Amino acid sequence: MYNIKMPRKPLSQFDIDNFRDAYCDAAYALYQREGYDAVTIRGIAKLMGCSPMLAYRYFENKEEVFAALRAALFHRLAQALEDVVAKGSPMEYLQALGVAYTKFAHDEPHAYRLLYMIPGHQSQAYPDTQRAQNRTRKVLIDATLSAVEAGEIEGDPRLLAHTLWAGIHGLVSLNLAGQLTQGASFDDLFPEMMRSLGSRP
Repeated sequence: MYNIKMPRKPLSQFDIDNFRDAYCDAAYALYQREGYDAVTIRGIAKLMGCSPMLAYRYFENKEEVFAALRAALFHRLAQALEDVVAKGSPMEYLQALGVAYTKFAHDEPHAYRLLYMIPGHQSQAYPDTQRAQNRTRKVLIDATLSAVEAGEIEGDPRLLAHTLWAGIHGLVSLNLAGQLTQGASFDDLFPEMMRSLGSRP
């Protein structure tokens, strides 16, 4: 009697995407529980209940897993910014974006740390991650351009947007690291920084 092996049915794109999404979810859960350095392909596979070799059919290495995860998180951040309704002046809208950005960072500190505070991740090496990150930048740059065109602030919109992001990121990072210990809290400093943005030199 012959033992005939039926050919394996090729995976559909839906199957591939589902596995990748589930694998990224498991990686994120492990990262939140144990920290980035403790996460391994083998550890994620164990949490998933699958073979590490199966995982390598979908991801080349841990960095690629986290690049896909970061793309999803950047899209989540971009959506939070895009959901801000433009009310009042362009400057008030820009300030509202700053509030939404800090809310995301404090509501999802693990996500924020993965996006901006863990070194060694190069978004430009992964087009999907780069596109997702650019989506967040576009919201801020477009809002800054509107404020410049309205005459509310002066300067190059891209440079101003980058400066604003750097300032907010600095405050958020210090706060998440518990380093705002010089007599002023995040709630004290953030409104002052946002007010100073609208001050013309």
